[in-house]
Amino acid sequence: MNKVKQKLAAREVVTMFNPDYPSPRLLEYVAAFGLDVAFIDAERQSYDFERIEEMARAARAAGITSVARPWMNDPGLITRYLDCGVGGIKVPHVEDAKTARAMLDVVRYARPKDYADKIVVIMVETPAAIANIGEIAEVPGVDVINIGTNDVAAAAGHPGEPEHPKVAALVDDAIARILKGGKTVGLNVMTNWEKRMPYFYGKGVRWFNVHVNTFITRGANQYKDLLKQSSK
Repeated sequence: MNKVKQKLAAREVVTMFNPDYPSPRLLEYVAAFGLDVAFIDAERQSYDFERIEEMARAARAAGITSVARPWMNDPGLITRYLDCGVGGIKVPHVEDAKTARAMLDVVRYARPKDYADKIVVIMVETPAAIANIGEIAEVPGVDVINIGTNDVAAAAGHPGEPEHPKVAALVDDAIARILKGGKTVGLNVMTNWEKRMPYFYGKGVRWFNVHVNTFITRGANQYKDLLKQSSK
């Protein structure tokens, strides 16, 4: 069984990091810190198929797996990503169980011999999707349901406010229903780690998404603060 799937089955934390740059070397370097999954985000970044293949190969060389997100839920696109060697697919803009099942069918079609080893992450990004989340959680083959808190906030009328009380209530409700359906909950943790990670861990979240840019920003700011203190 895929090592990540073993961790999910054991209810252990899985960390997926976004390298933020299409660099296989950077991916390998960050993977050495003990993170679990490299996120190849082709919805938001400039990946072509050849670079996706190179990133997936770098992840395997580093002893971790990779998950790619397409810019649209096209069966041919998902098939090509899987043929590039990625370890899983993160499917954006899933609003209902019917769409989730269709995406699972694509993975099974593309990888008839090893589809059970591929990680399938379903993204819910609107209040409407959260309303259907119980049915989505019942779809066989879905490993993780990732709640896009920033997208939910924007769709709920509170852009840039993922901690708004109404958004927080939606997210907490979604977490509870995902867990009730027996699936792993995924969330982005981009800021305020010290507060948000313990909170969501306590709620049952076991899949956390982080950005290399966040690592760089926090380290650079810490360095600048230390420099200011030293020069006083």
